[in-house]
Amino acid sequence: MNELIYGILEEITGEDLREESNVNLFDTGRLDSLGIIELIVAIEDNFSVKLDPALMERKDIETPNKIIEYLQSRSDLK
Repeated sequence: MNELIYGILEEITGEDLREESNVNLFDTGRLDSLGIIELIVAIEDNFSVKLDPALMERKDIETPNKIIEYLQSRSDLK
């Protein structure tokens, strides 16, 4: 899962974030509102799951590690 998430983030941001797993994607300008939509669509496509943006909080997806933790916490991905 981790490598897939980092690959998705690299596609969206144009940067390899493996060495910056705790970087805040919003504060650094790497992820904006369009990037969030791209991220959600890519996760849905790659993991065959439906994400409801209304139920997601910014804090859940502000760093690569938090994205991974959020997805690992979902019972439909285990």
